[in-house]
Amino acid sequence: VKLNYIFGPVPSRRLGFSLGVDIVPFKICTLDCVYCQLGRTTIKTVKRGGFVTPKDILDELSYVLDKGQRLDYITFSGSGEPTLNSNIGEIIKTVKGITNTPVAVITNGTLLYQKGVREALCNADLVIPSLDAVTQEVFDRINRPHSSLRVDQIIEGLKYFGREFSGEIWREIMFV
Repeated sequence: VKLNYIFGPVPSRRLGFSLGVDIVPFKICTLDCVYCQLGRTTIKTVKRGGFVTPKDILDELSYVLDKGQRLDYITFSGSGEPTLNSNIGEIIKTVKGITNTPVAVITNGTLLYQKGVREALCNADLVIPSLDAVTQEVFDRINRPHSSLRVDQIIEGLKYFGREFSGEIWREIMFV
């Protein structure tokens, strides 16, 4: 079986054996960070879409889970910003319905100012949002955001999410 959306498990310092779930096509992101290990962003957007369906993920995940490999987390990350997938909330619920393995989401946090995005992540066990800059000037230089994004709005979204989310939050900061 060819896996299009699932990768790993990969050993991770933070997450142990992490099975990756990639729900956004390559390099569709809200940012074009100078340090991104995947290279330049090809489509910079804040528009969410249904890039991958819960069924697509469920089919591949069921195949991998049947192998009985050790998994510490099922991690939504990959080659684009996972919160751009408008189905992420439903996909997380689907995953939680078939396994007890904790679900993590690695996100740049730029869309957490949107109530719908915060609600979509509510069933995750762990969310790891980034925050690399607290001034617009540094944000623009390091993260090269979509033109509509403002760092103060992102910080407010992180605050709202911190008050609303019942799981764990590990803030990720890149020093450049």
